[in-house]
Amino acid sequence: MLHSSRKSAWRNGALLIVAVLLVMTMAACGAKETEVATYKGGNVTDTEFDKYLAVFTVMQPGYEQIIEIPQFKEQLLQQYISYKILGSQASEESTKKAEEDVKEQMKQYKDALSKNTELKAAVDAKKLKDKDMEHYMMLTSTVVAHMNSKVTEEEMKTEYETNGADYATVTVRHILVATTTTDETTQEQKELRTVEEALARAKEVKEKLAAGGDWAALAKEYSDDPGSKETGGLYADQKAGSWVEAFKQAAYTQEVGVLGEPVETEYGYHVILVEKRDIPAYDKLSDADKEAVKSAVSYTHMNKFMTDELPKQEIEIKLPEPETTDAPAGEETPATDTPAETEAPAAE
Repeated sequence: MLHSSRKSAWRNGALLIVAVLLVMTMAACGAKETEVATYKGGNVTDTEFDKYLAVFTVMQPGYEQIIEIPQFKEQLLQQYISYKILGSQASEESTKKAEEDVKEQMKQYKDALSKNTELKAAVDAKKLKDKDMEHYMMLTSTVVAHMNSKVTEEEMKTEYETNGADYATVTVRHILVATTTTDETTQEQKELRTVEEALARAKEVKEKLAAGGDWAALAKEYSDDPGSKETGGLYADQKAGSWVEAFKQAAYTQEVGVLGEPVETEYGYHVILVEKRDIPAYDKLSDADKEAVKSAVSYTHMNKFMTDELPKQEIEIKLPEPETTDAPAGEETPATDTPAETEAPAAE
């Protein structure tokens, strides 16, 4: 309940947004293909794009129900084209790096396929082969390696200095007094208490903690965070960058060992105690932490490409118009909300 939806790492972001398949197997020998998009130096066919959508919905099952929404489908096609372009720009070194990564990814995929019956059923339903997944992974990894190759040491240092809170390792205890609750059956959000009521309750538990109250007992009584209420509100040795902004900043700036004033986030009010915080100098970062910094810079490069370069690619979308049905007299066709961006849960 603390985690931010912002993707700070390009490697994860790339897997969450979209991948590209350069070579597609024909659906049937001699099948006629239709062009669904063109761009400077290339095109996309319906067979190719349909294969991509099949892989995408298996890897991102949460989007199965909305994949045919016209605006969403067009956005996926735009992103697909961007990856196709970037993949073609990758150096030989980046391609070799991608090949190494894909070998390990395919091992993990095949292992998951042998154990996860839902994944196996989805793959079989879409008639996908190992080579389809390998194309997906290979070309995703190629784009990741290509974007990472553009990152300089100076950019990494600047990123670390600017966004140090994202990379701090922090141990905190907290109690969340939530303003909403989610129905486990319908997933509908309902008001649990007003903002004023939540703040008053947060101040109440803060006073009890300040007076020497037991974290374990008070977390069980007051906290609405299922991830920590049974462990005395403890989150040990966590990267602050994974938390929502206000909580992250409190964890990064609040005095260690001092109970802070209630902090408001989109979830409600948090009473926070920072027990430990580690912010190493850049030259003392672990390899894993440096990789995270590089990924963040790489993600910035990707955003810049999407904003500055993609519009220059003379993209023309030729997706067929969706079929429409007339609503019965006296009834209105319900509107559909379209996602602002493709941000799907990572496939395990």
